[in-house]
Amino acid sequence: MASWPLPDDRAARLALATGYPFAIPDRSYLFENGVALPWPAEVDYRDRLPVLAIGSNQSPEQLTRKFDPRHGSHRIPVTRAWLADHDVVFATHVTRYGAIPANLHAVPGMRVRLAVTWLDPAQLEMMHRTEIGGGNYHYARLDGIRLDLEHPGPGGITRLDSATAYLSPFGFLAHEGQPLGLAALPAEGRPHPAATVAEALDHLRRRAKDERSLEDFILAAMADETIRRRLTALIRETALPAAHDRAAILKR
Repeated sequence: MASWPLPDDRAARLALATGYPFAIPDRSYLFENGVALPWPAEVDYRDRLPVLAIGSNQSPEQLTRKFDPRHGSHRIPVTRAWLADHDVVFATHVTRYGAIPANLHAVPGMRVRLAVTWLDPAQLEMMHRTEIGGGNYHYARLDGIRLDLEHPGPGGITRLDSATAYLSPFGFLAHEGQPLGLAALPAEGRPHPAATVAEALDHLRRRAKDERSLEDFILAAMADETIRRRLTALIRETALPAAHDRAAILKR
């Protein structure tokens, strides 16, 4: 994703960093050339794979960055869904746009609301470049899951027991020995705390003993890859391994 430019304006840069995972429609939608359209009466699922969107890939804003309509036409069905026995938690790296992104973690007894992007082979390769290219995620297949779709999938199915996802092999950000769930995502039965990305970044700022304001801390990280690498290393010093039950790595 290094190709899309960051804004120059201070306020816009801060909004980008702290806005993660960005605006997510409450209902399933059809992403078409940068626009979130209402869910259509019929969806052509031919040659499409269900890929979990656990963080910003649920958002039309982020999909527009990854599938820029100026560089080709794209239609992607995006289905809202509930994933059982998992949570979406903060991962262990700081992105070039200043956020701490998401990772998936198995948590028996709870469920989290997320989305499924139905990608064709060309779209999947484009997504690989944005997710795997940075070295922070692997592409994996999750089997034996319970994923309840809010709109029927291929053949009218409403539940999947297998899907693919981008998983970080570096675990999750640990705060006081626990994961931090993404507060932006609805969840039921979450046994650990949740936080906004701004709160997670502030935890990191205090751990780094950085006396700058949170805003200046974020802007400095966005401006300097060396700072981002140092902060990522700091997170990983105390990171805990994410449980990815029955995950088979397909691409590194």
